[in-house]
Amino acid sequence: MIPYFEQPSLSLGPVTIHAFGVLLAVGILLGMRLIRRRAAFLGLAPATAERLTIWILLGGFAGAHLIDRLVYFPADALAHPWSLLRFWEGLSSFGGFLGAIVGAALFVRHERLGLRKWPYLDLVAYAFPTSWFFGRTGCFLAFDHPGSATGFFLAERYSDGVLRHNLGLDEALYTLPVALFFLWLGRGRARTPGFFVGWLAVLYAPVRFLLDFLRYVDVRYFDFTPGQYGAAALLVVGVLILRRVPAAPVAPPASDEKK
Repeated sequence: MIPYFEQPSLSLGPVTIHAFGVLLAVGILLGMRLIRRRAAFLGLAPATAERLTIWILLGGFAGAHLIDRLVYFPADALAHPWSLLRFWEGLSSFGGFLGAIVGAALFVRHERLGLRKWPYLDLVAYAFPTSWFFGRTGCFLAFDHPGSATGFFLAERYSDGVLRHNLGLDEALYTLPVALFFLWLGRGRARTPGFFVGWLAVLYAPVRFLLDFLRYVDVRYFDFTPGQYGAAALLVVGVLILRRVPAAPVAPPASDEKK
């Protein structure tokens, strides 16, 4: 059993740095490093990979906040529309995924990558579980995803005094072996374009769907959380990618991309 504790933080004058933010930043920086290293190994343009990652991050953070406000707290968002612009308050993981997809699609169109998009998207998917592990560890420290009451030996006492699943911890514990598995799969070899994108979706979606049944405080539509609807859609997309993308011819990276 884990006792309840306040999220570690550091106050620097008017600015408070929380453990969640620090771990999120570490995850992003480490993910960028993995992306650059694998891009160089595969002969892809690191600069293109970095720009894609930035577009995905910007779209992801925007989508994470907007979906959090509009889907999880629609009444409050309508009552306080200016809250839609406070992007540092409230984040939804599947809103982030949706925003990331939009950001990636816009980048692919802007750069005219065509079928060459798959190797670059795979770079991000390859590094994502490592970054996600740090992000979910931050959620564990913040205890911002309390679950149902349980006797699980890794349960944490919530602020209401009840032992509950800390779903940030539960998801981090699952994500760690996935991250290590991806790093092993990518070690010293190329994979079919779309491989990591498809398997990321297939490995993450079912577990997230099941974990959402344990959520203590979460909006539900017809008895399912928004995350569960997102997980179901993500699983379908992942299966389609694994079935169809490998059959598509992929043009090699343009020689002038290495800049």
